[in-house]
Amino acid sequence: MIRRHFPVAWVAAALAACGAGEDTAPPPPTEVAFVTDRDGNYEIYLVDEATGTTTNLTAHEATDYGFSWSPDGARIAFASDRDGNEEIYVMDVPEGSAVRLTDHEARDGQPSWSPDGGRIAFVSRRDSQRGEIYVMQTDGSGVRRLTTNDRYEEVPSWSPDGTALAFGALAPAQEGAEPTLQIFRLDLGTGQEVQLTRLEGHNSAPRWAPDGASLIFYGQVGEGFAGADIMTVAADGTDLRNLTADDAPDWQPDWADDGSRIVWARGPGDPLDLWTMNPDGSDRRPLVVADGRDEQPHWRPRGAPGSR
Repeated sequence: MIRRHFPVAWVAAALAACGAGEDTAPPPPTEVAFVTDRDGNYEIYLVDEATGTTTNLTAHEATDYGFSWSPDGARIAFASDRDGNEEIYVMDVPEGSAVRLTDHEARDGQPSWSPDGGRIAFVSRRDSQRGEIYVMQTDGSGVRRLTTNDRYEEVPSWSPDGTALAFGALAPAQEGAEPTLQIFRLDLGTGQEVQLTRLEGHNSAPRWAPDGASLIFYGQVGEGFAGADIMTVAADGTDLRNLTADDAPDWQPDWADDGSRIVWARGPGDPLDLWTMNPDGSDRRPLVVADGRDEQPHWRPRGAPGSR
């Protein structure tokens, strides 16, 4: 198979020559980590936005996925089945040995690093086959259960001030409707949960804006991933906006740490490519265009040397 892989600078220039995009200055060079199956199994890669150069961070025959950056951009926490069961690991970036944090017969995954760097939220089936949200210290100690619900929950995300988590959970959009994935906010001080979306189809993978005022997520997912768009909602559930609103499936968005750009995965599914855009949905640009599925993109926080 011939792999398609065009440097982002080349693609952006070609689009500009065709009249696509806007006459806006490109954002400062940054790095994005993402999950890809381009080498035959899922690995976590890093791409330089300016050059299109990619680096395989995990390079293991096991499946590595569902990751989160430490707030200083120096490490990632990720899920892997490299020891025969889905567990959570951490490693230094770009080079470092994976250290196992969880050791449980149940599946542990979908880690999310707290903004203060001291905790990791994650999803586990250790007390429920449907999955609940837990938190632990970054060395794997002090595991504590945060949710107790008879429903499926996924993809927790910390608010910038560390006082709340957003996540996807099965719930009806309207009374009497079949449950679909909806976006929830959990106040970690009081334990109060608020359902932020009541949309048809599935809605998940929320990420907080850097100012904490809103969340971005993919929503309205129907059969065969039809209708999936990138959407934002205020932290109180108001001001719902659709940023993409087109026929291509769009999912798994993430904010740059300065709020200047959004990265997301764009269909049809295989291939699945990475794109970036402004917070209002304008100035869309391809970031990674290659064979296979490139997904779950997360901008590297710019606190570590080499991440600027």
